[in-house]
Amino acid sequence: MDPVLIVGGPETGRLNDFIRQSRQRCTKEWGEEPEEHRLYAQDTPVTRLLDLLMNGSLFSAGKFVQYLGADQVKVKEDARALAAYARNPAERTVLVLVSDGLGVDKLIEDAVPKDARKVFWELSAAEMGRWIRDYFSSQGLGADEEAIEALLELVDNNTETLRTECSRLSLFFPRGARLTEADIEEYVAHNRAEDAFSLFDRMATGSFEQSLDVLAAIMAGKESSGVGLLAGLLWCFRRLSSLHDSLAAGSPYEQAARNLRITRRSTLAVHEQARRRWPREVCSRLVAFGVETDVRLRASGQVHERVLLELFIYGCMVTKGPVAMETPRTKY
Repeated sequence: MDPVLIVGGPETGRLNDFIRQSRQRCTKEWGEEPEEHRLYAQDTPVTRLLDLLMNGSLFSAGKFVQYLGADQVKVKEDARALAAYARNPAERTVLVLVSDGLGVDKLIEDAVPKDARKVFWELSAAEMGRWIRDYFSSQGLGADEEAIEALLELVDNNTETLRTECSRLSLFFPRGARLTEADIEEYVAHNRAEDAFSLFDRMATGSFEQSLDVLAAIMAGKESSGVGLLAGLLWCFRRLSSLHDSLAAGSPYEQAARNLRITRRSTLAVHEQARRRWPREVCSRLVAFGVETDVRLRASGQVHERVLLELFIYGCMVTKGPVAMETPRTKY
């Protein structure tokens, strides 16, 4: 078992599966459950992490430590300290550096063997389709091709979210049943809570006021995250930008849309309105504006995330471009 692992990438389902499997390997090799820790880089300095790693476990055979957001380690002194630890790690201790992006500081990566660095890329449409078919098959269910396409369009593009939705669907149908597109519409589309994708749909087809209402519904949820919500919106705008690029290259609309897994009639209609509301040049500006907003969100924390998101929606729907994003100052 490698004592230091670096994992990242957008496919959070397989990434989390890998972490679970690594933990199970520790249990098997050590003969008992490890002492487990989940730390966040934004809350736990590298010095505190190293203290935890170097101090032996009193109550178990070893430690399994996840350090989330490890790509946020930017200070060279901290990166050198982690690299030094990676070259001389503590015994019976596994450190998993979890990146929100694709990797961590190069000083740290160079200290970790290549086979202990994993990037989990998004699965292709065909791979996702096979994953869904295999999952339903394991539950004794089948699914029409149209049902699989509808599910892929309605659910975030990673196996973690798909597993949640597929497991919910399997509760409603007896073994031997075959799911149709109508079933997906009834049990997923109609019962889906507001999220980044429904907000994008509203922004593409509705008014500024209606979009703010959807944003308010999302932010009222206990699990709401401004950074996560913006990531979903940016994914939608980048897909729209790719659609614009394909059309500019001469591809027919339906072919260009199908290549981007935009196949359901309702989604095709949304993107037809979206590309008219946000022409190619405007869409490019909004993607850049979204990246700027993401930086602001991460820097300001939860205090100002709603106002920053409202400004982003205003920029998308009213000014069709970046707007001043000065967060309000606290008055004393």
